[in-house]
Amino acid sequence: MIATAYAPESPPSKILAHLQRNSEATIRELEVLVGISTTAVREHLTHLEARGLIGTRLVRQGPGRPHLVYSLLPRAHELFPKEYGTLVTLLMRELVNQGHPEQLQMLLDAVGTRLASEYGVQIGTGSIQERLNRLQTMLNERGIPADIDLEAAGLHIYACPYHSVAQEHPAICTMERGMLQQVLGETIQLDGSIRDGQRSCHFVIDRSSVGA
Repeated sequence: MIATAYAPESPPSKILAHLQRNSEATIRELEVLVGISTTAVREHLTHLEARGLIGTRLVRQGPGRPHLVYSLLPRAHELFPKEYGTLVTLLMRELVNQGHPEQLQMLLDAVGTRLASEYGVQIGTGSIQERLNRLQTMLNERGIPADIDLEAAGLHIYACPYHSVAQEHPAICTMERGMLQQVLGETIQLDGSIRDGQRSCHFVIDRSSVGA
């Protein structure tokens, strides 16, 4: 069974997996697939439609009444497993293997700058404490657990969003540090990382650089 946001053997997961493999299905087909009543299938389909995961179209075949067929909407494809980390790792490895490590660094620097511009709009200005608070809130809202380190004037990030890629390319950690420097406007050091076996990536602000 394909992994989705639903339990693997649940009716919604079976319905989504079937539609992914077969493009479309009728209620009768899904009833047979899941092994539940038509009413129960309709309830699950209503739930999936309300979440914007499936849509319907009316099909007319022969002299009989037209019937509905169900199919996945683009949003549903985000529920299925992704291999972004593998793809990015292979692309970065290829750049290095072809003798272009400088292009890899330029690429990561550009990505860091783009991320900084996106984060910076939400972080805004203010004291370093205010900026850290907003950064922590933003990371948590994006599903990246983070805590402010009041004693060291820094940030603990407990989940690396680029973990699989960072295992092979430590330059990812450098990119993240540079991005945070741009966002916070302070000099930052990386004092331990998940990549090195620590429980968090610990970014520490150079107190001598703090201007607010």
